[in-house]
Amino acid sequence: MPLDIRQFSCLNDNYGYLIRDRESGMVATIDTPDTKAINDELESAGWLLTHILNTHHHWDHAGGNLDLKEKWDCQIIGPRAEADRIPGLDFPVGEATP
Repeated sequence: MPLDIRQFSCLNDNYGYLIRDRESGMVATIDTPDTKAINDELESAGWLLTHILNTHHHWDHAGGNLDLKEKWDCQIIGPRAEADRIPGLDFPVGEATP
Protein backbone atom coordinates (compact mmCIF):
# COMPACT_ATOMS: atom_id res chain seq x y z
CA MET A 1 0.00 0.00 0.00
CA PRO A 2 2.00 3.00 -1.24
CA LEU A 3 1.36 6.17 0.74
CA ASP A 4 1.96 9.84 0.02
CA ILE A 5 2.73 11.92 3.11
CA ARG A 6 2.70 15.70 3.29
CA GLN A 7 4.06 17.62 6.25
CA PHE A 8 3.26 21.32 6.66
CA SER A 9 3.66 24.06 9.24
CA CYS A 10 0.79 25.09 11.48
CA LEU A 11 0.14 26.94 14.75
CA ASN A 12 3.42 28.87 14.40
CA ASP A 13 5.31 26.13 16.25
CA ASN A 14 4.01 22.78 15.06
CA TYR A 15 3.42 20.55 12.04
CA GLY A 16 0.41 18.94 10.46
CA TYR A 17 0.37 15.74 8.43
CA LEU A 18 -1.75 14.44 5.58
CA ILE A 19 -1.53 10.82 4.48
CA ARG A 20 -2.94 9.58 1.16
CA ASP A 21 -3.36 5.96 0.08
CA ARG A 22 -2.48 5.96 -3.62
CA GLU A 23 -4.65 2.94 -4.41
CA SER A 24 -7.92 4.02 -2.81
CA GLY A 25 -7.40 7.79 -2.85
CA MET A 26 -8.38 7.99 0.85
CA VAL A 27 -6.79 10.93 2.63
CA ALA A 28 -6.41 11.38 6.38
CA THR A 29 -5.17 14.22 8.51
CA ILE A 30 -3.41 13.29 11.71
CA ASP A 31 -5.21 15.46 14.25
CA THR A 32 -6.77 18.84 13.43
CA PRO A 33 -4.51 21.52 14.84
CA ASP A 34 -5.22 24.21 12.24
CA THR A 35 -8.15 23.90 9.82
CA LYS A 36 -6.91 26.67 7.51
CA ALA A 37 -3.49 25.06 7.15
CA ILE A 38 -5.07 21.65 6.56
CA ASN A 39 -7.50 22.99 3.94
CA ASP A 40 -4.70 24.94 2.22
CA GLU A 41 -2.52 21.83 2.04
CA LEU A 42 -5.40 19.71 0.73
CA GLU A 43 -6.07 22.31 -1.97
CA SER A 44 -2.39 22.52 -2.88
CA ALA A 45 -2.21 18.73 -3.25
CA GLY A 46 -5.57 18.41 -4.99
CA TRP A 47 -6.68 15.89 -2.36
CA LEU A 48 -10.10 15.35 -0.76
CA LEU A 49 -10.19 14.66 2.98
CA THR A 50 -11.89 11.37 3.87
CA HIS A 51 -10.69 10.75 7.44
CA ILE A 52 -9.45 12.44 10.59
CA LEU A 53 -7.22 10.36 12.86
CA ASN A 54 -7.24 11.89 16.32
CA THR A 55 -4.47 10.88 18.70
CA HIS A 56 -6.15 12.46 21.74
CA HIS A 57 -8.67 15.10 22.84
CA HIS A 58 -6.60 18.27 23.39
CA TRP A 59 -7.80 21.36 21.45
CA ASP A 60 -4.70 21.39 19.25
CA HIS A 61 -5.38 17.77 18.24
CA ALA A 62 -9.18 17.65 17.92
CA GLY A 63 -10.27 21.30 17.92
CA GLY A 64 -10.84 21.46 14.17
CA ASN A 65 -12.81 18.21 13.90
CA LEU A 66 -16.28 19.65 13.46
CA ASP A 67 -15.29 22.33 10.93
CA LEU A 68 -13.45 19.81 8.77
CA LYS A 69 -16.21 17.23 9.11
CA GLU A 70 -18.77 19.81 7.97
CA LYS A 71 -16.67 20.85 4.96
CA TRP A 72 -15.50 17.41 3.84
CA ASP A 73 -18.10 15.00 5.27
CA CYS A 74 -15.17 12.92 6.51
CA GLN A 75 -15.10 10.23 9.18
CA ILE A 76 -13.38 10.75 12.51
CA ILE A 77 -11.45 7.95 14.20
CA GLY A 78 -10.03 8.31 17.70
CA PRO A 79 -9.37 6.68 21.04
CA ARG A 80 -12.32 4.96 22.70
CA ALA A 81 -11.09 6.04 26.14
CA GLU A 82 -11.62 9.70 25.17
CA ALA A 83 -14.77 9.30 23.09
CA ASP A 84 -16.76 11.75 25.20
CA ARG A 85 -14.12 14.47 24.69
CA ILE A 86 -13.45 14.14 20.95
CA PRO A 87 -15.89 16.21 18.88
CA GLY A 88 -17.67 14.36 16.07
CA LEU A 89 -16.07 10.99 16.75
CA ASP A 90 -17.51 8.32 14.43
CA PHE A 91 -15.29 5.34 15.14
CA PRO A 92 -13.79 4.89 18.61
CA VAL A 93 -10.85 2.48 18.59
CA GLY A 94 -8.88 0.77 21.31
CA GLU A 95 -9.40 -1.85 23.93
CA ALA A 96 -13.00 -2.78 24.54
CA THR A 97 -14.35 -1.93 27.94
CA PRO A 98 -15.75 -4.86 29.96
